[in-house]
Parts: sequence; C-alpha cells; structure tokens
Amino acid sequence: MILRRSLILMGLTGLLPIVVLGSAYGAVTLREQRAALDRQAALASRSTARLVGREIAATVDAVKMISRSPSLDAGIDRARFTRLGLRLMEDHRDWATLSIADSEGNRVLDLPQPIGGSLGKVVDPVSLARAVRTREAQVGHVVRGPGEVVAFAVRAPVLQRGAVPYVVSAVIPVQAMQHLLFAEEVPADWRLRLFDKRGAVIAQSGAAEGDAVQSVVTAVPEAGWHVEVAVPRGSFAALTRQTRFVLIGGGVMALALFAALGFALSLELRRFRQRQAATVQAQRLEALGRLTGGVAHDLNNLLTPILGGLDLLRGRIGEDPKALRYIDSATSSAERARSLVARLLAYAKRQALTPEAIDVPAMLADLQELLQRSVGPTIQCTIQTTPDLPAVRADRNQLELAVLNLVINARDAIKTGSRISGAIIVDVRPPRREDIRGLPRGEYLALAVHDDGCGMDAATLRRAMEPFFTTKAGDRGTGLGLSMVHGFAEQSAGRLMLESAPGQGTSATLILPTTEAPAPTHDQARDRPTRTAEILLVDDDPAVREAAAEVLRAHGHLVAEAESLSQGMAALHGAPATALVITDYMMPGGTGGEFITRARDAGLPQPFLLLTGYTDAAEDLPGDVPQLRKPFRERELLDAVDALLA
Repeated sequence: MILRRSLILMGLTGLLPIVVLGSAYGAVTLREQRAALDRQAALASRSTARLVGREIAATVDAVKMISRSPSLDAGIDRARFTRLGLRLMEDHRDWATLSIADSEGNRVLDLPQPIGGSLGKVVDPVSLARAVRTREAQVGHVVRGPGEVVAFAVRAPVLQRGAVPYVVSAVIPVQAMQHLLFAEEVPADWRLRLFDKRGAVIAQSGAAEGDAVQSVVTAVPEAGWHVEVAVPRGSFAALTRQTRFVLIGGGVMALALFAALGFALSLELRRFRQRQAATVQAQRLEALGRLTGGVAHDLNNLLTPILGGLDLLRGRIGEDPKALRYIDSATSSAERARSLVARLLAYAKRQALTPEAIDVPAMLADLQELLQRSVGPTIQCTIQTTPDLPAVRADRNQLELAVLNLVINARDAIKTGSRISGAIIVDVRPPRREDIRGLPRGEYLALAVHDDGCGMDAATLRRAMEPFFTTKAGDRGTGLGLSMVHGFAEQSAGRLMLESAPGQGTSATLILPTTEAPAPTHDQARDRPTRTAEILLVDDDPAVREAAAEVLRAHGHLVAEAESLSQGMAALHGAPATALVITDYMMPGGTGGEFITRARDAGLPQPFLLLTGYTDAAEDLPGDVPQLRKPFRERELLDAVDALLA
C-alpha cells in the first residue's frame, strides 16, 4: 500500500510539472501558430497587392506609350492609329476598348467598335478631367457602362505644345482582374478581395462573406485600390482543437514514461525545429532565386532582339541626328535593363560567376548616377578615391550589386526617424593592416561606404549579416542585402566588415583581392575581319533568331535557321559546308548540350557557339564550347563568331 501510494505520489509529482509545462508549451505553440497564420495572411495580401500593382503599372505604361504615338501629333490620323491600336490590343487581350476622347469628355474614336454602339460622352468623366488637369496618367473609378458591363479605364493625356487636346483610354472589364487573386497560393477557405477607391468589390475568391474573424488589408498605390485577405474562423478553431488533443495525449502518456519520454521529446523537438528552420530557409531562398532567375531569363530573351534591332537600325539610319539620338536613348535604356537583369541573375545564383580585373574607381564613376538616384535628392552621395589604385579580381555584376546594396542600407539608416537629409561617402583606398588580418597573404583593396545615419547597437551589429535579419518595417526590407554582400565577399576571397555605434553612423568596408591584370575596356571598337562563312543558327525564339540572323547577314555571312534540335541536325546533314553552328541551350526536343553531343557523335566537325540566358543545370554541356550570354550586342556576337572562324 505504501509502495503503491509512493508510486502514485511519484507519478503525480512527475506529472504535475509536465502538465504545467505542457499547458504553457501548448499556449505558446498556439500563439506561434496563430502568429504564423497572421504572417501568411499578411504575405499573401502584400504579394497580391504587388501583383495587381504591377498589372496596373504595365497597363499605364502601355497607354502612355500609345498617347505618345506620332499618329496623334497633328490631329488624329485615324487609319494609322486604328492599325496601331488594333495591333496593341492583340497583345493586351484584357482590354475591351481603346478609346480617344477630347478634353471635354466627348469620345472621338473607339476601337474595335464604339462603346454601346455609338460615340458619346465618356462614362467616367471624373478621371478624364483629372488626367487633363494633372497631365498625368490616371486609373479611373469602377463604373457600370453600356450593356451593364462593369469596367474601369486607364487614361493618359496627349500632350501637344503644353495643351491636352485628347485623352487615350484603355477600358478594362473588372473580370480581367479576377485571375490575379488566384496567383497567390493560400488555403482554399481563405477569402481574397480586391476593392476600388470607393470600397466597391472588384474581384473576390475564397470563403463566403461573414465567415472571417481576422483580415489583412494592403494598398495598391498604383491604382488607389486595396487587397484584403481574410482568415476564416475555422482555421483558428482547428489550431485550438489540435493543441488540446496534444495536451491530453501527452498527459496520459507522461503518467508512465514522463522522464524518458520528456527527455527524448525535448531532444527530438529541438532537432526537428532546427531541421524545419533550415528547410524553410532553404525553400525561401530557392523559391526566391528561381523566381528571380526565371524572370531574368525571360527578360534576356526579350532584350536580345531589342539590342540587335537597335544595332541594325544604327547602321541603316544614315546621318539623321534626331533618329540617332532616339536610337542612342533606346540603346542606353536597354543596356541599363541588361545590367539590371545581370544583377538579378547574380543575386539568384543562376549564372556562372565571371571574375575579371575591375578598375573600381572607373566602375564607381559609371555607377554614380544610379547611386545618387537611389538615395534621393536630399542625401549627398560622394565618391572618394586614391590615385593609382590596382584593379580587383571579382565578378563585376555582383560587385556593382554589392555597392548598390550598401548605399541603399546607408540611405535607410539616414532616413530612420524624422531625418530627411544626410551624407554618404563611398571611399576606395588601400586597406589598413587590421582590415586584412586573417586573410590569405596577398594584396587587397578596401571599398568602404560611410553614412551619418542612426548607427547600430552591439546586439544589432552582431546579427546584421544574418539572412532575413532586418530592423526595417516588413514592407521596406528583406534582410538579404548585407548577407548577399557578405557572401559575395567570402566567395571572392575577401571579407565584409561593419563598424557602427548608435548615433555615430555606420561604415561597411568590402575587402577584395587585387590583381595585376589590366581592367578590360568593354566598349573598345575594332575592325571587322573580311572573312564570311555559312552559319547555322538554331533557336526556338523567333525574335532572338531573327535578330541574330540579321546581324550576321548584314556582315556578309550566309545564315540558315532552325528552331529545334531535330531541324538543326537535319540542316547540318544537308549542308556539309556549314562552318559554324550557333545554338540556344533550351529548345524543343532537347538541350543545346544534347545537340552538340549528337553532332559530334555523328562525326560532324563544325565548331559550336552556345547562346544562353543562364545555364541553371547544364551538366550536359561540353566544357570546350564557348558561350555568349543573352542579351548580346552586335559587336559581341560578331567578335564571338570571328574568334571561332579564325
């Protein structure tokens, strides 16, 4: 009896702290899970709002481009504008009508046919008057028009000698926005809604109204709309039921095995959390990298024919200074887009690093306009260099991205609180002895970014380079900037150092190894050789293929085209005089690596040049095949061809 009571007392004594701790753990777990639901809802709301904003911004840009059409320069060239408008509406299938109205709101032209069967007043005169008054593009109210069609208009004024004679409008039914709510993966019982400026529901998906107990609302600044993500009552009730079940089951089992099981459970729980955190972190980085890399790859394919076409136009336009100025402006914008895509690919780690000798002062001089534009007019960004500095060996795109990240971090540190002005100094100098202590023996260069912002305390400074750690609001930073710079410095055999104190600003110093190799001159022109040859061009993108073929033909080469691996093999067998094969990597029916391997196995002797946006998993590519990264300029393509034909 005494033994039994002792065992019962011992069991109760052991069970009591476990129940108490289990209850506390259950409460904490429930709170964390509810917080996770809140974070997921906020993320879905922000992501959907950004997607809607990008859609609206793209439409605004398209309508603004139409408003600047030469067909509107002197009155309305109806035939010319109709051809242009119908062609653009084929690319924007969600546009119901493309309309031109005068400044009084009278519709002058509707494409493809008049709204309601005849021309008349615009349905939403308020937004048209605002476009005329502000001379800026506007997103109109959601209104019900002829035929009970609910739609909104994106308007852009036509500016002529300081006046606004016309306004171009794209009328978009609200049903065209519905698919944007399904782009974000959320539980099926969650509700997503899109509201216009006046609070009317534009689109909705998910559970019925009235079932939600908590919602997150995010504004869409491009249109003045907002997105609501609502979590239903059942999601929180399920968490409560799960927590109760775990507590009851744990209490019953703890009565017999509380000591051993408690120890094993705590150990396994700790390991599980570590694995889960590592998995979630890896998935977030991988998803972000794949998204960024995929978008950048598609942009490369879009930029390739743009740059090729501009280069061809430059050679055919003659001496028209106005046309040349337009071409120079377009080429400059395309080159900036090309540089941005390269930075995206470098961030996503979807392109091979290409270390080269870099003249850092010259690179910073090229970046100064971008850096100053990034920090705004109230902050002075100054570059200081020391004469006769050696070149560093690093990847140019990653180094430019690292400098931009450091400068943007400095800008945010200055603007913390109520400050709106300050100073940022980008300083290039030989490193101090303590800067390179612990690094491999060799010569180094220091690139430091100083700011007079709020600074960091010791605790923040210790965690500053952790991925996703940030002191900024959730919509202002990802916490990836410093961790990217740190990773780049480590991969480049250097280091990143931070020095900061509250109220005394921050200094971020990037230490990189130097090289005796001279920095390349990227824009140096050279004479074209006179040799021409028969070339086979294989690419599944007709725009890229046409642009590259025209460049080669313009310089005397005979070019045969193919759009797949099978067509390429057939063309090679049918044209033994082919001197060079230029091929894309990703193609229907196989990859460029498979194409090259099959051609070599068949005994075909032609050299190959690979065109690629990025080789994410090109294990099948022979190591001796040169690559030309998309987008490429006319000179780069011809140089690569000349090197293989020499």
